[in-house]
Amino acid sequence: MGDSDELSSIGKIISDQSIIKKYNRPINVTDMVSEITEYLEDNGKSGKKKILVVDDSGAMLRNVKGWLEGKYQVILANSGTMAIKYLAINRPDLVLLDYEMPVIDGKQVLEMIRSESEFADVPVVFLTSKNDKESVAKVVSLKPEGYLLKTMKPAEIIAYVDEFFEKKRIKEMLK
Repeated sequence: MGDSDELSSIGKIISDQSIIKKYNRPINVTDMVSEITEYLEDNGKSGKKKILVVDDSGAMLRNVKGWLEGKYQVILANSGTMAIKYLAINRPDLVLLDYEMPVIDGKQVLEMIRSESEFADVPVVFLTSKNDKESVAKVVSLKPEGYLLKTMKPAEIIAYVDEFFEKKRIKEMLK
């Protein structure tokens, strides 16, 4: 942003490849905001729901990211500790949380989330490989928003997440 001399000076410091758009003064703020909004939407950073995926398996993290990143902004954490660090400064729209992890497991992460009033309402869905009755009962007793098996087909997991956000959107509209 600047007059032609200022923009010329900046061009000597910053390469044209690093500059997305130049704005000459006087600036039409309405046009500028419209162009910035359009840029962000085209580059997938605006309007996408944020999903924090927490799992100690790098392969699982990559898989889930690949399945969901077309529609959602996917943030990865490979431990309960990283998840808590992320949550300290960010607020995702959904957490997909592995139940069994070393050091801080999914149960402990969920308890920490629920214990902080600022994050207590962040929805958590367990994503786990455990599907025996005892494990399911343990997880369900923690009252997460949902329970998904890692063995589910990717399309089923995507459909669940899509449906989760659609139900949430409808619920908010009815308020």
